[in-house]
Amino acid sequence: MPSMFVADFHTHYACPAYPALPPHQAAPELVRRWHGLARRIADLDGLLAEAGRRGVDLRVLSAPPALVTPHGERTHPDDLRRLNDHLAEAVATAPQRLRGLATVDAFAGDAAAAEAVRAVRELGLSGLVVDCATDGQLLGAAAARPTLTVAAELGVPVFAHPISPAAMTLAFAGLGRFGTSLARGTINAAALLSLLVDGVLAELPGLHVVFPMLGVAGLSLAAATDEGQHITAAAPASQRAHVYLDTMGFVPAAIRFATDLLGADHVLVGGDWPIGARETSRERVETALTQAGLDEAERRLVAGANALRLVDARCVPARNSSSVITR
Repeated sequence: MPSMFVADFHTHYACPAYPALPPHQAAPELVRRWHGLARRIADLDGLLAEAGRRGVDLRVLSAPPALVTPHGERTHPDDLRRLNDHLAEAVATAPQRLRGLATVDAFAGDAAAAEAVRAVRELGLSGLVVDCATDGQLLGAAAARPTLTVAAELGVPVFAHPISPAAMTLAFAGLGRFGTSLARGTINAAALLSLLVDGVLAELPGLHVVFPMLGVAGLSLAAATDEGQHITAAAPASQRAHVYLDTMGFVPAAIRFATDLLGADHVLVGGDWPIGARETSRERVETALTQAGLDEAERRLVAGANALRLVDARCVPARNSSSVITR
């Protein structure tokens, strides 16, 4: 059989002019590592070399706003444009091995939607990465609707990346790195639920939104309700919402849970490079998916086919669209 295609959907890369910042109130052990991590996040040649050594065919690059913006500040529109211009140039250096998700402040209304359109239409980027929450708002908020609407119309995925909410991060500080992850996972789960509660998934059936495994509690809670069942693989195809999980690691039981609930066609390999404790490699992916009990077809979907389908499947928006796309 031909070799399995491996894609890592959760790979961080930022323009060297915008150094990656540690999560707000991050655990001391992460802060100690951060200088080295920030250097790697800005090193495109190093990223490509490592991917080659580890047998990763495709990296989907992203720099969520909170990664490159001081806590409590909003990313300036000019900075977003520069980040996305640079990302497009970076992807163009290795188009067979890289795709890019445009950095967008989803809570900036029509201005954010306009940058999303520019990044996809003019720069050729393959999707969007957004913070899952900001300033007391979750992703389902009205301010984020223009960005989500144009993503659905353009046919590109939205990666809803975790942030570090100040109150929860402080409350969980005694747990060290687990506290940092728990706070980020909790707000990520809440953002997922907000798409359900605020009617976004029903309003935008063409929206494809990816959450990391860190926010799996939101998926679990939603799937346990009647209104949330349309997220799962059990929903009729015509009614199924397109919510995806990236594995954010290589725990077979977690991968099995995600594929059982969402279907193998809605789960993606993600390593949170270079922050994740276990970096993506072909051997690690194949071992984890096999131990999760996936059959060959399912393994191929999760390993890379799903990611490739998402980042390469753009559609032409409807002519009668009233969104920013047609303005």
